[in-house]
Amino acid sequence: MSLQLIINYPETFPDALGKTKEQFEQEAKWAMALKLYELKQLSSGMAAALIGVDRVT
Repeated sequence: MSLQLIINYPETFPDALGKTKEQFEQEAKWAMALKLYELKQLSSGMAAALIGVDRVT
């Protein structure tokens, strides 16, 4: 079972950063996973699962 997190952001953000909506949202998800891993709140495996990639060992 998985939960969903919804984050509201101004529709101008992706364009201001030269990104598509999909690129912006994927990078935001990566940034969250990386920060939580950096803070030692997620393991590398949990961070990988959050962004939908395999954990590299």
